[in-house]
Amino acid sequence: MGVEFTLSPMLDRIPIPNPFGWEGLSTFSLLMMLAFLVGSYLLPKELERKKLDPNHSDWLIFLGILGTLVGAKIFFIFEIWDQVFIDVPGYDGKYSYPLTHWNGFPGHPGLWSSLFSGGGLVFFGGLLFGWLFITLYFRYYKLDIGAYYDAVIPAISMGYAIGRLGCFVSGDGCYGFATDERIPFFVFEFHGAHPSGVPVWNTPVMESILAFGYFSYFQFWARYQNFRKWSIGAQFLIIHGFARLIIEFLRVNKAVIPFFDPPTLVNIPDANGNPTFLTGYYWHGFSQSQYIAIGLILFGVYLMVSKKLWLKEETNV
Repeated sequence: MGVEFTLSPMLDRIPIPNPFGWEGLSTFSLLMMLAFLVGSYLLPKELERKKLDPNHSDWLIFLGILGTLVGAKIFFIFEIWDQVFIDVPGYDGKYSYPLTHWNGFPGHPGLWSSLFSGGGLVFFGGLLFGWLFITLYFRYYKLDIGAYYDAVIPAISMGYAIGRLGCFVSGDGCYGFATDERIPFFVFEFHGAHPSGVPVWNTPVMESILAFGYFSYFQFWARYQNFRKWSIGAQFLIIHGFARLIIEFLRVNKAVIPFFDPPTLVNIPDANGNPTFLTGYYWHGFSQSQYIAIGLILFGVYLMVSKKLWLKEETNV
């Protein structure tokens, strides 16, 4: 007999009585804040342990947050580009109309409303822009980029693990498509921001478990192995890239270039259409995130091979 695992409802907000009609604290925002707080605790300790300047940690955390928010929103727009700029009968200006109207075409996501909304965050966009911002900081202050990158990896891994739990708890819809499997915690009937009404792959929790796993690897073993500079950073790129690449085969994401005929519905509809959409969805080609994951893996392998990062530094006894 199969095991049913149903979660209903998800806790999108923690209600707080107030006279202003405020809905309450967003659980996603709270867990994102917790992720950055944990990172701000771990990072200076690791900088001190590696005999690097811990005074840089506050700026690195700030730039990481800023880059995450900017990049995540920009990449989200890339994901919904074909829904924002579209020919709509009765409206002129496929590109000009979304630029001049906050909410875009009726029935479609708007460019500006999506860009400045509280939802719609793509992690890889945040990761790439976060790394860009802190790299510019390293170069400006002429810091040892490889050594500092190695130091921030445990904090990044933990932050990602907690952030993915925020996706799950808040019910923002970043789950997988329907499945006939019944695996507690890995498969569940989702009732959140985009209710499904059918058992789906619980991809946020899967990713969180994987992230806690490689955080433990970096925090409790790898950082004490005296690997060469850049090695921890390269290992993170490879491990995280593979984790995301695999999870994306179960997630609801459009293919950049379809390898197979795409499903009839390729965009998440409203709640009433979700069961039909999810039961008919299937992987039909590499998504934007999968191509980025492959790029991270290849760059990590390049660093490992070019710098012989599997070797360890010699220690003076």
